[in-house]
Amino acid sequence: MGEFVPAIFSERDKGELYERMIVEGCRLVQERGIRRLRVEDVTRAVGIAKGTFYSFFPSKERFVYAMMTEGRQDLMDLLGKLHDEHGALGRSEMRTWLQAMWRSERNVYRIVTLEDYEWLMAHLEPEASFDPAKDMQVMEAIAELLDGVCEGCDWRVFANLQKALALALLGRTNLHSDALERTVDAIIEAMLDEVFGRGETVH
Repeated sequence: MGEFVPAIFSERDKGELYERMIVEGCRLVQERGIRRLRVEDVTRAVGIAKGTFYSFFPSKERFVYAMMTEGRQDLMDLLGKLHDEHGALGRSEMRTWLQAMWRSERNVYRIVTLEDYEWLMAHLEPEASFDPAKDMQVMEAIAELLDGVCEGCDWRVFANLQKALALALLGRTNLHSDALERTVDAIIEAMLDEVFGRGETVH
């Protein structure tokens, strides 16, 4: 596919090109990891010039960060859709959302290694990293959509369980691979227990 640099991008063109870069970026990171990924790999896969890439992203690191934040936004959109369909969300709907998050093949924590993730965090500006204050803002937004949150719910514990699952997936080569998905589900149930209290288990 030849390179192209449209003289003027429409908003639709920008959105479609951005999505193509994100999709190809996820595929390439799965194949090569973050550190071995080159901007040229992305531009060749999408069929654009390097200058076009840099008009969207100032660096490879910010591109990978965009893949991570795009995934988060997709999940928040899904949460909103579930809320529109069901009203206030209970344990079952929350489980659906968490499983969509942590079972997705586009979840960056399933794609990269711990070493790659640590390298990325070391090369990002402080404002582009994930910090507890941002986590709590997301938790507060989620809480407003839920029904039946237990009185003793501690969103810091919920956030810590999310981070524990991320770390488990980043270090997945050290885990029993044939029990990984059941481990994911067990941690999801622990999150649900924290939010809604102990309830029915998933089989």
